[in-house]
Amino acid sequence: MAAKAMQRIITSRDEERAKVRAAQLSILAAAFLVALKTVTGFLTGSISVWASLLDSTMDIFASVINFFAVRAAARPADEDHSYGHGKAESLAGLFQSLVIAASGIFLIREAIRRIIAPHPTSSELVGVGVMLIAILVSAGLVWHLRRVARETESPALLSDSLHYATDIYTNSGALLALLIILLTGWLLIDPLISIVIAIYILWSAFHVGREAVDVLMDKRLPQEIDEQVASIVSSFRDEGVIGFHDLRTRRSGSQKFIDLHLEMERDKRLEDAHAISVRVLRAIEAQIPRSRVQIHTDPA
Repeated sequence: MAAKAMQRIITSRDEERAKVRAAQLSILAAAFLVALKTVTGFLTGSISVWASLLDSTMDIFASVINFFAVRAAARPADEDHSYGHGKAESLAGLFQSLVIAASGIFLIREAIRRIIAPHPTSSELVGVGVMLIAILVSAGLVWHLRRVARETESPALLSDSLHYATDIYTNSGALLALLIILLTGWLLIDPLISIVIAIYILWSAFHVGREAVDVLMDKRLPQEIDEQVASIVSSFRDEGVIGFHDLRTRRSGSQKFIDLHLEMERDKRLEDAHAISVRVLRAIEAQIPRSRVQIHTDPA
């Protein structure tokens, strides 16, 4: 039992280190993209490039918030926060969604101004090359963030990966706008594509915000978790477990909290009932990663 507990602590520490490293990498990548796109924006004068730059600026802002949120969420439970600090990640996600939404609205306003008063672009070929580099950097970062987010079930890193996924689309939109202008000279395509980019940014903000609110409001875990718990409990039927009721689940950061009442045969001694409850608890925690289980034993 002690060995399993120690292994769980080691695994948890490894996951927290992986999350912090991923957050640091996203900050560095965002800083590189911001510098690259700033130069390109001045060279080309394309609002699509500026739109992509604004998205990357929001990304670096969000990544810095995520870095501190991940570190805060990794702090152990204390006297004032007995369930830990995991919701710091969801708070960061909610704040990011508001910032992302604001940037999308700003882009739409600027694009409409460009439609009313068209603005010429220049150095389109340079812009095309830079956007290709930005797409490759963003794609590599998204792949890494999603892998770490999936392995650690981190809401903050998942929202970070969504930001950089939008970068791929915003960069692609800017690339398409520059190519069309380069080939046809049609300036109107630049603000039109910017509006499409802005709408996608707003959709992403809504998605990130909804996920954060679900966690902050203690929305129950997916139905699959209920089914897993039911399957595990039923496997102890031969030991006197009749069933369970009042199953409650929620999430805080990467941690899942599961609370249930276990129904036992009435002729079980208190010591035996407790021992069986502990085995059920350990079985659930073993089969459902990053779960903390609390069981109340009731006579059937």
